[in-house]
Amino acid sequence: MSGEIGLIFVIGIMAGVVAIVLVMKAINKDGKSRTQYDERQLAVRGKAYMYGFYTALIACMVLLIMNGLEVGTEALGKTGYFIPIFAGTVAQVTYSIFHDAYEGLNTNMSRLIVVMAMIGGLNFAVSIINLVRGELYKGGELQLSFLNLLCGLLFVVIAVEMLVKRAMDKREGGE
Repeated sequence: MSGEIGLIFVIGIMAGVVAIVLVMKAINKDGKSRTQYDERQLAVRGKAYMYGFYTALIACMVLLIMNGLEVGTEALGKTGYFIPIFAGTVAQVTYSIFHDAYEGLNTNMSRLIVVMAMIGGLNFAVSIINLVRGELYKGGELQLSFLNLLCGLLFVVIAVEMLVKRAMDKREGGE
């Protein structure tokens, strides 16, 4: 049984990688799977990754302290490992978006926003199904299926931030 699950997991990862390449080709105006950035954007992205890294470190320290004080971390279960990743990703992406380093030179932002919203919506739908089945919270702790809710939240936050940034840019251009 575990061999079958392992094979399904590997096939799922391979399908995910293929899907990412296809989505990136659809998002980029030139049909390439790699997004292109200028030198300024690369420097800003480096700074954004630094902020994301430090945010993840701080989140790990907070969880470690909470665990040491035995304050509520047992309810997180294995999903607690994802919280620093989520926090670091939000910090990195937010900094990149609001410093004009998220959108590449060849990115079609309208398509990217739609894809982010769709991925978020799909993850929310999976979360609702898991909630109805009672698979989000069992035995006093959050289950790994809770990660779909966090991923949905992440992608919706990114889509909303991109829309806000687009509105800010239009407002600055109009004034």
